[in-house]
Amino acid sequence: MKLNIKISWLLMVALLIAGEGCKKVLVEQPRATIDPDYFRTPEGLEGGITGIYSSFRSHWGTQIFTQLFNGGTDEMIRGGAADVQHNFTYSSLMKSNTNDYSGLWNSMYIDINTINGVLQFGPDAQMDEDKKSQLLAQAKFLRAFCYFQLVTTFGDVPLHLTYNTEAVAADSRTPIAGVYDAIIKDLQDAAAELPNQPASGLGKPAYKATALYLLAKTYLWRGWSAAAKGSDFTDAFNTAKSIIDNKSTYGLDLWPVFAQGFLEGNEYGRETIMVIDHNKDLKFGENSQTGTGAGNLKENKSNFFFRPNYPTVNANYPDAGGAYICVRDVQNGRPWQRIRPNMRYVLNVAFANRTTDSRYDGTFQTIWLSNSVPGSVKGTSGAATPRGTLVNGIDTAIWMADRVVTPAERAAFRGIIFEPDYLPGATVPYTSLLYPSLRKWDDSTRADMNDYSDRPYILFRFSEVYLIAAEAALKGGGTLQQAADMLNVLRIRAALKPGQTPDQYAAAVAAQTISPTEVTLDFILDERTRELYGECNRWYDLSRTKTLVARVKQYNDEAAANILPQHMLRPIPQQQIDLVTEGPAFPQNPWYGN
Repeated sequence: MKLNIKISWLLMVALLIAGEGCKKVLVEQPRATIDPDYFRTPEGLEGGITGIYSSFRSHWGTQIFTQLFNGGTDEMIRGGAADVQHNFTYSSLMKSNTNDYSGLWNSMYIDINTINGVLQFGPDAQMDEDKKSQLLAQAKFLRAFCYFQLVTTFGDVPLHLTYNTEAVAADSRTPIAGVYDAIIKDLQDAAAELPNQPASGLGKPAYKATALYLLAKTYLWRGWSAAAKGSDFTDAFNTAKSIIDNKSTYGLDLWPVFAQGFLEGNEYGRETIMVIDHNKDLKFGENSQTGTGAGNLKENKSNFFFRPNYPTVNANYPDAGGAYICVRDVQNGRPWQRIRPNMRYVLNVAFANRTTDSRYDGTFQTIWLSNSVPGSVKGTSGAATPRGTLVNGIDTAIWMADRVVTPAERAAFRGIIFEPDYLPGATVPYTSLLYPSLRKWDDSTRADMNDYSDRPYILFRFSEVYLIAAEAALKGGGTLQQAADMLNVLRIRAALKPGQTPDQYAAAVAAQTISPTEVTLDFILDERTRELYGECNRWYDLSRTKTLVARVKQYNDEAAANILPQHMLRPIPQQQIDLVTEGPAFPQNPWYGN
């Protein structure tokens, strides 16, 4: 939702008080609560919904959250400056660091209590009935969204559907069957009431397709779980297919070229279903002053985390000496090196076909052009290497090759060539600091090279609807032919590359088209990597499909020794457990805790 709405100081205070009311159940620290009558006002309804959307900035695109849910999978391993390293390796330190997850837990429950207030008392608000109906439908979607994040992360979680005003020190976990039932009920109601397209001028708040997307994904998750119902995969397939069949009604479609989905300016475009909004406004965007180094915890720093330390490559690399061949600038980004691609899986398996599939090039930056200083004038002289002087803006200073190059290629190349570290014969291999960079979140509009990104964070994409449908069909909700058809839509889209002749494109389409016999769970998981790499889905995908252990052991050397089935759930924050002091103890998930 595009949060350019200016919330008054009084309303901000009210929302904070409402949040503390929820904390009394889940963190057991009583605070003053807002009078429920506040939710009976138009301001209470609008402020509550706006505050929930704003709160999501605390997670997607932020530093720890991004590492917690991308690390420890087949796709990604630690960068040289990773923070929560125990999360990448599943070391025993995860047991004593369960509060890594308290931010998500607490925020979701604060939001849920606010939503409960909106839904419980909002129907009494004296305002335009149509507008009120839409706000209440938004609230149902948002409550389902919050519980979906909780149940898919932690398993059994407390289910509270009424506004809390009383301090209690007891709580318990509701079996996932009950939580899924509540999510599905809210999403069905929201889908029936929300408009076909988002309201104009508001970015992308929830609309019918948003609710249907999450409903399809919830059916898919429940179908894999112990709470499964016989129709879940069929319901997931049919719901996803209904979005596809009615895409024009919802204003949705795929971009012709894969990379267009993440081009700056396309964040609210045809392929986006939901975003986490950000903007440049220091007061309402919750951002740092430009040029101060991006210190606010809610800022979108996704443009930092996946970037290698390219400014450290000197003209004689890997030997010392010589000028740096590429300096830090806005275009190339701030190199935080938190997360790097697990190239043994990424190059060797998921993106093995880079000839007819454009998604590797659309996902990763592999070349850095020479620049002597930030903003170097194109055509001026750059650093001198043993093979010649680089020309700024024209010569490639750094090339992250996808293969081992020949000695002749290296001798003819003025810059530095890196090669995949898993390949025999690599003479200048990738390292934990130097590797291909995820390009999806790049932001060239920043005023300072160290600034946060004010781009909206794309959370739900239309392309994933095809992947949900394919997985549901594979699991019995449809046929293998239907699964192949869904995947082929994305694969044929990926066949289009710049500069192709018609014959080359036709050959690429033929190469990309798969038959029903090729559809397996592993193929779909690889396809999800090709389409969704770096979008904070991977741990969830492997957890849902019960493949986390097998795929980490197969592909991720740094986590293989420690990975266990219990890691398909994340730990309950210890602060939640400690603050339940009445009644039965609040249970931790197996393996975690002291």
